[in-house]
Amino acid sequence: MRVVDYVGVVSQPSRKVRSVPKFTAFLLTGGVAGLLIGCLLSLAGPVDTSYDPSAVLGFLGLIFAGLGVLGGGIVAVLLDWRR
Repeated sequence: MRVVDYVGVVSQPSRKVRSVPKFTAFLLTGGVAGLLIGCLLSLAGPVDTSYDPSAVLGFLGLIFAGLGVLGGGIVAVLLDWRR
């Protein structure tokens, strides 16, 4: 639909823009937050001599990074579903 203003300028009626969450940002933020939590837990947790500390750091970092990505994805889907 075209609307002509009083001076003869053709303009378009305004459209409502739907803002959606950026899924990549939510996934990356969740992954980084999970990685930091995993690293902090590996440093603050009890020391087990049967495992190398760097292995514990790696395992907990990866596990919590995956959980953070999952949590960030769920939040993004819920925000997208709500709108």
